Amino acid sequence: MKNNKTLSPELYDILKYELDQHIYYFGDHFKYPKEKGRTKKIKKVPSFVKHLFFSYQIYRNWKIDSTKKTILSNSYFSVNSELRKLNYNVFSPSWRMTTDRIVLTTPKIYLKSEKIKRKLESKSFSELTSQAFARTIDDFSDELKNFCIKKNIATILVPNDVSFFENLFIHVCKEIRIPSFIFLHGLPGRYNIIDENRSDFLIVWGEKIKENYMKTGFNPTKIFVSGHPYYKTIPNQKLRFSLDNILVLTKSMNGGQHGNEVILGDRGNSILYLLKVQTILKTLDVKKVRYRPHPCENPLWYHRFLDNDFFILDNDPLDKSLNQATLVIGPTSTVMIESLYYGVNYLIFEPNVDGIDLFNYPLVAPFDGSDNKVPLAQTESDMIHFIKTRNSIDVSFLREYINTPFSLDFIKQLI
Repeated sequence: MKNNKTLSPELYDILKYELDQHIYYFGDHFKYPKEKGRTKKIKKVPSFVKHLFFSYQIYRNWKIDSTKKTILSNSYFSVNSELRKLNYNVFSPSWRMTTDRIVLTTPKIYLKSEKIKRKLESKSFSELTSQAFARTIDDFSDELKNFCIKKNIATILVPNDVSFFENLFIHVCKEIRIPSFIFLHGLPGRYNIIDENRSDFLIVWGEKIKENYMKTGFNPTKIFVSGHPYYKTIPNQKLRFSLDNILVLTKSMNGGQHGNEVILGDRGNSILYLLKVQTILKTLDVKKVRYRPHPCENPLWYHRFLDNDFFILDNDPLDKSLNQATLVIGPTSTVMIESLYYGVNYLIFEPNVDGIDLFNYPLVAPFDGSDNKVPLAQTESDMIHFIKTRNSIDVSFLREYINTPFSLDFIKQLI
């Protein structure tokens, strides 16, 4: 497609994540696979309810405090409320609401975004790369430009730069010279220089994350460190570490590609990962554990392959689950941060060959063994040794990955 110039370079970049998902986000191991027709059956919110809600939102948000700058943001966590504390008008866009549900949109933008959503979910690959759909996107893009200019939008904050609407919005902002920010929503599973070429600025949780991006060649003047709105203090208590109540996280597959290089994985390795954990723990006389799939994964798929007397599915809210755990075992995951905040050790288990994991992705810090404060079990014998010696993470490493206190004050100088 790129060689034949089927799409413009900009449109190719905007659509790539969605097109990738039509190829790679399939199979019963995903909770909501992208096979045609599946998604339509899953999301069944009555359209009239959504129309009523957005009609009300459009009405209530006509009046904007003109003494404040206006920001559109669908960042995760409580970022929007933190921005309001800095005296900004802050609203969500209509295609992805934040939890506060304070939305700024127009009837045309809402209806056109819903039309595009339906097409992205249900249309064939060829239809999504057609000139007709390209015109639909151009029309929506023009609507967004006019809206941002009319409402005097000062900046946008998005949680990523690959999803269709977020990527498109960043492109729109570049055209009308509005700065854009990505507020990183987790510990990166990969560090990619591609991120620098999209948004104007990247907001990360800690200095070490910024440093890791800089090692890829990322321009340091485009990265700002905010901390995290939920993690206000760094704990220093001794971590729980026993075999009484073990929580095991699955190693999930990616449903798309994170760059221009295609990396393929074998879903069987998700099962292999858990079988390795079971073999290790049984040698230590562990009778059963709780296991927790990633939110994108289908627990029923795992159930078919596992020893269900040993692996008990964990359906509790994550905070409750971590509160009762005495040890968490898992791969590269932001849950490691949450585990430490709930006072339980996170034992990283990442079988790899020369730093390449079970799904052919390179391990990255702090999950690659490069930090002596964060033990990495690469083999079964590593795991057994760390468990027997109670080799815990040094919680002080969090100060490098999460700044405290949380602050977005730097935005004032940038918009």
